[in-house]
Amino acid sequence: MIFHQSVDVQLTKLIIEPLRRLHSTGFDFEDSPFVIIIDGLDECQGADLQSGLLKSLAAAFSHSPLRIRILITSRPEAYLQSTFNSSTLQPHLSRLALSEEYSAAEDIYRFLEDSFGKIKSEHPLASYIPSSWPSANILHELTSKSSGQFIFASTTVKYIGGDPYELPTRRLDVICRLQPPRGEEDLPYADLNSLYNHVLSNVRNIERINQVLGVLIIVNTQLHHFMIRRADIMDDLLFWQPGETKACLSQLASLIECRPDGHISVMHASLSDFLLDPSRSFQFYLCLEAVLGEHAALILRHMRQQAVSKVGMLFLYFRRLFLVY
Repeated sequence: MIFHQSVDVQLTKLIIEPLRRLHSTGFDFEDSPFVIIIDGLDECQGADLQSGLLKSLAAAFSHSPLRIRILITSRPEAYLQSTFNSSTLQPHLSRLALSEEYSAAEDIYRFLEDSFGKIKSEHPLASYIPSSWPSANILHELTSKSSGQFIFASTTVKYIGGDPYELPTRRLDVICRLQPPRGEEDLPYADLNSLYNHVLSNVRNIERINQVLGVLIIVNTQLHHFMIRRADIMDDLLFWQPGETKACLSQLASLIECRPDGHISVMHASLSDFLLDPSRSFQFYLCLEAVLGEHAALILRHMRQQAVSKVGMLFLYFRRLFLVY
């Protein structure tokens, strides 16, 4: 019945007590350190369960003579960040943010290069693949679209070389939008679509999220000289109270970075492709015309309320938006 017991009981009976017995035999944990790896903590069911597991691990090992190290991988969800920042975990914690402190571009390029080489040598239709395929420019473009995240690169490789009855060269053309997919069964980014849909499905107010995403994904792309990159400016633009943008984006910490100074950046280049393609994003689709129309209405509202001294800049902003729209 152990698997029906609480996490604390399971941790004690299945891990702590056996390790203590091993320690009592004279086994030297310093010479042979143990590492417990928890991969994808955010994928466990329930925020309370995830936070509770972290607290249980901290209680069990923080003052233990066993010298056990625990490696945890996870998307930076707000509730997990709060738990990691708690006084019980913080003194024993070391962080590695792969999107900031570690640049994966070189590794991703090497992964793509090796994977395409494997496709050229092992695919059943390899005889139809040119030796120069793919070009270095294509590899660099795919590396750039990966935005330092291996999921994009691995999903790309899986799609291109994963079907023995499809030409890898044609599937790369689908990725590069040189050819259309054959149907729903030929969609290249099913795994990535599933990830984005999962994250967006768990937000509390998708309408407000879409307002922010519309500015970041569409408006900023169209209006290069008037880009909104700060949370406080986004609050003003949307007529929100100070801090509402940051609170809103805390639900998308794995996709959108909002730094302590309020600077906002989209962490995944492929997010834009997903949101602007209705066949991939479905209910989360951002319609360019609708977003620009709503934004124009916002600017008109600002022009009615702002002092005369600020109307000139708003008029230029609106004029630029109108020309784009």
